[in-house]
Amino acid sequence: MSSLVRPVETDVESQPNNEVFVADRMESPRSPMKERKSSPLMMPLLIVAILLGVGTGYGIYQVVGSFERTTPLISETPQQADDPNKIEVNKVYGSTDTSTFKDLAEGVLLKGGVNGEGSHHIVREGGESQTVYLTSSIVDLDLFVNHKVQVWGETMKAQRAGWLMDVGKVKPLELNAALPDWAQKAAEKAEKQNND
Repeated sequence: MSSLVRPVETDVESQPNNEVFVADRMESPRSPMKERKSSPLMMPLLIVAILLGVGTGYGIYQVVGSFERTTPLISETPQQADDPNKIEVNKVYGSTDTSTFKDLAEGVLLKGGVNGEGSHHIVREGGESQTVYLTSSIVDLDLFVNHKVQVWGETMKAQRAGWLMDVGKVKPLELNAALPDWAQKAAEKAEKQNND
C-alpha cells in the first residue's frame, strides 16, 4: 500500500516561526489590469451629450405640445344658453366637436341622477330601462329641464346607471314637453304616495 502513495512536490518554504507559504506558480494568461486615467475631455463630452439630449427632448415637446395646445379637444361653442326663457326649438347649444360627442339620445330631460351618477336624466319611450343619465361640464343642463331634447355626448363607464353620457351638445325639439306614458304614470304614483 505504501507504493501507491507518492508525495506531491510543492514549493513550500518553511519560515522560522513555523508558518508555511506555498509559492504561487500560476501565471495569469492576461496581463494585469492597468490603471486607466480618464481623458480630460471625457467629463465635458458627457455633459454636452446630456445637455443635447435634454435640449432635443424639450424642442420636440415644444413643437408637438404647441400643436396640441392650438388644436383644442373641445371646439368653441356656437351657442351658449344662459337664460331658460331664450331657449329656441331646433337651435343647437354646446360644442361643435362631433368626433368626441358622437353618441345620440332623445327624450324629455329631467333633473336628478341615479345613486350619485349623473346630474340629470332623459326619459324615453320604452320604459325605465331606456333612461339615459347625463352629466356635462359644457352645457348647463338645468336650462333644458322639462323640454324634449336631442343630446350628443360621449358614453362613460357607469357603476349603477344603465347608460351614462357626458353631454357636449343639446338641441331642444319641444319646449315643456309631455313625459312618455310610463314616466307620467310613475310620476303620478310617486306624487300620490307623497300626499298619503
